[in-house]
Amino acid sequence: MKTLVHTGLRVPTDRIRITRLEQVDLGFGIAWSARLCDGSTILGELVDDGRGSQTHFRPSSGEAQRVVEEFAARCRSPEGAALSTDRVLDLLADEYDYAREVAEAEARGCYLVRGFDDHGIPTVQTLTVPGTGPPDYAAALEAATRLPPPARAVRAQLWMGPRRGWADIPAPT
Repeated sequence: MKTLVHTGLRVPTDRIRITRLEQVDLGFGIAWSARLCDGSTILGELVDDGRGSQTHFRPSSGEAQRVVEEFAARCRSPEGAALSTDRVLDLLADEYDYAREVAEAEARGCYLVRGFDDHGIPTVQTLTVPGTGPPDYAAALEAATRLPPPARAVRAQLWMGPRRGWADIPAPT
């Protein structure tokens, strides 16, 4: 099993992944659609209406449906628990979205901070550390401890690069 760096999802292969994600803020939620592929083979489209319902998978074929169901059945949470296909698909979309946000922040010379509320709902913000440039993660972590936490966040993390992943930001002392 491989562990995806942004979500902790444990997957039997990293070939099955999101290759495109489009989002629309509806004011009460985020609707999104995504392309799911196995390598270069399109398995289908994922659609979430942003209203709290399940993510819908529209397979490109019956074989694609079977591949996705078997893949999801083998995936595990970071704690090792089995997950629903819907949850696996949501986590694949989250993985893609975090990777994109990290790349955009790094391209601007910033660091990415994510906070989680008491329901586990994430928010992200960027952090700029004057006088340094990525990847000075030690300076960024120090600066992050002085950063006001994201709204309603009960915990926050800083992206520390692919070797260290997400590090918890200690509470200010």
